Amino acid sequence: MTLSSQEWHQTFITLMQSNPIDECTASFGCYYIDDVAIPYSVTPKIPNNCYAVSPMTLLSGYAEEELHKVKNVAVRWVCKLLINMTKPILSLAGLDQVQTLNNQCLSTNMYSEQWESLNLDELRRVALDQYPTFPLVLRSLNQLQYSHLIQRLEQQQWQSLVTRQVYLLEDWQAFSFNRDLTKDFKLFNDKDWQFKPLATDEEFQRAKALYDMLYLDKYSRNNIQFSTQYLKQASQNNLVHLVGLFYQGEMLATLGIVEIDNDMTCPIFGYDTNKPQSFALYRRISAYTIRHAMICQRRFNMSSGAPAFKRNRKARPEIEFSYVYIAHLPWYKRVIWQSLCWLTQHFYRPLLMRFQL
Repeated sequence: MTLSSQEWHQTFITLMQSNPIDECTASFGCYYIDDVAIPYSVTPKIPNNCYAVSPMTLLSGYAEEELHKVKNVAVRWVCKLLINMTKPILSLAGLDQVQTLNNQCLSTNMYSEQWESLNLDELRRVALDQYPTFPLVLRSLNQLQYSHLIQRLEQQQWQSLVTRQVYLLEDWQAFSFNRDLTKDFKLFNDKDWQFKPLATDEEFQRAKALYDMLYLDKYSRNNIQFSTQYLKQASQNNLVHLVGLFYQGEMLATLGIVEIDNDMTCPIFGYDTNKPQSFALYRRISAYTIRHAMICQRRFNMSSGAPAFKRNRKARPEIEFSYVYIAHLPWYKRVIWQSLCWLTQHFYRPLLMRFQL
């Protein structure tokens, strides 16, 4: 069963009242603008909060975690010093204390079709009436999916902050199979492997373990830490289409698809990283998501990461932005936010495009 966008957001807000995401400290609520449910999060000023609710972690937490990759000791020391010097400035501007609108607490938030005509002035007024000293944030916007919304935000003085490069599959009429996709779909059709919706407590626990192996242990502890409770309730309430990949009775991988109107993303992805590469677990579950998007004719935001893999599957790169509203803040906070936005546009964005990150 696929929920309407309204049903999805109302169900999500109910779920979030039980704090089902670990290391994610925020209060969640819902505004109703033009009868459209708009979930929001409000973040207290605490360190190392989940990046889905705190831009501070997105900009400083990940940077610190990546320092070990810098082999030159002197350069690594300088980078660490710069990060530590920058943190108090970013905190002063309120990057660790924001109100995020339309926050679905996913790696990629999606915007329903109702956002095309939503009264943004009224949304901003209602949000600032509730939290007048907080910056407003809208995450996960890109020109391919949301160009009209971005245009409206820029007309209303929202500032753009470059966050990452994402990959999208959306033109299914012009889609054709290349060698990599043909191999992937051959793996998908292997009868020795089965995809099945998750049903038991043991399967949801295994799904969490597989997600953690990939996203937390291999990639970053700063990634979203979904609990077993979240996976079970989100699946049973149709927020996430959660399935497992089984081989000889053992669940070796999992994936979770979220759909909002004609858009989809796959924020839950995991596999047993101890298994040999010959099992092709990443390719098998990726083929499942691409096939689902193709059959359902969804615009598939594949998020960031594994850029070469996604390009080889014909995904189109797009720069992703967070849009922030800061006009109501004191001048010194506006200056910090504006400087940060300028830096991401003129330095970070060219790096993302040049190195195809």
